[in-house]
Amino acid sequence: MISALRSGQFLDFVFVRIDRCRPGSLQRADMAISDFPLAEFAVMKWPMRALVLLIICLVMSRSSVRGQGSAPFGPINQRRPENPYAQSAKAPNGGNAPGVAIDVSTDLGRGIAAELTQNNKEAIKFLTKALEQERNEPEKLALAYRFRGLAYKHLGQREQALRDFLEVIRIDPQLDLGYYDAGVIYNRMNRYQEAVEAMTRAIALRQQNSSLALPLSERGNAYFHLGQFEKAQADLVAAVRRNPRDPDALNNTAWFRATCPDARYRNGKEAIDLASRACAIDKWKDADEIDTLAAAYAEAGNFAEAEHFELKALSALPSGEELRPKFQARLQLYRAHKPLRSL
Repeated sequence: MISALRSGQFLDFVFVRIDRCRPGSLQRADMAISDFPLAEFAVMKWPMRALVLLIICLVMSRSSVRGQGSAPFGPINQRRPENPYAQSAKAPNGGNAPGVAIDVSTDLGRGIAAELTQNNKEAIKFLTKALEQERNEPEKLALAYRFRGLAYKHLGQREQALRDFLEVIRIDPQLDLGYYDAGVIYNRMNRYQEAVEAMTRAIALRQQNSSLALPLSERGNAYFHLGQFEKAQADLVAAVRRNPRDPDALNNTAWFRATCPDARYRNGKEAIDLASRACAIDKWKDADEIDTLAAAYAEAGNFAEAEHFELKALSALPSGEELRPKFQARLQLYRAHKPLRSL
């Protein structure tokens, strides 16, 4: 990958957006790049790292469409006071804000680099320092909060991650990524109505580009858990149509097709196809996706395969993972030749 980058293909990363909140995965506005070279990034010399970080930060800043200055709505807006450090940075006629250059020798630059290489504890240490250092520069402050939030998320510290993502929204209410990140955490915390509200805001702000698969998929997942199946289906189908190679969109839609309590929305054959594609894209390393495939086979009546893949999902889980009891309960369900019904 380094040789490709140095031969000129590196310019392809100019349009990269860090949307997925998943280690090892970046997404461009119109094309998924599912295997960002984190290992290569980790051993890059600092001049090359500087270029990577600069492009990432430039693109994140450009994704903030400023102009009307509208504030976030609903529950998100009620949780945060006005930003004492906010400064006007509006581009004329709603144009995009300029990018922000990051000095890689600063705590902010080193913290972002640590998060990108999955060194999350180091990232939190550097970015916590950066929050004080960059308090008078809103764009850099938002970057520090966002990447620290991602580090907290990857460590399973959801409350801390949510606080950081809400700070991003408070600092820049026109940045779609803040709402998207908060919405992901709301879904993981079973706060589904708040997830819908956050993702709806992210979708509204992201209308200028094609990278809508992720927020649509997350909103569809929230609608599903709220029992609003028609809305869930509309969002999930749209997400897969927009990006048929996004494993999260494929996995969420497969889960819906396999486990929806309303038979009108279930389709075991389609669920198997979607979940198999998600597993293949992530090289059969994601336990959640394998668990979804097991549920899909159970819906199709193939309980032997359901048991096989649930065992595979259990083996892929890290030790001490909180999902283990749920996976084990599903295994017993499939051994009793019963499909899973979920909300």
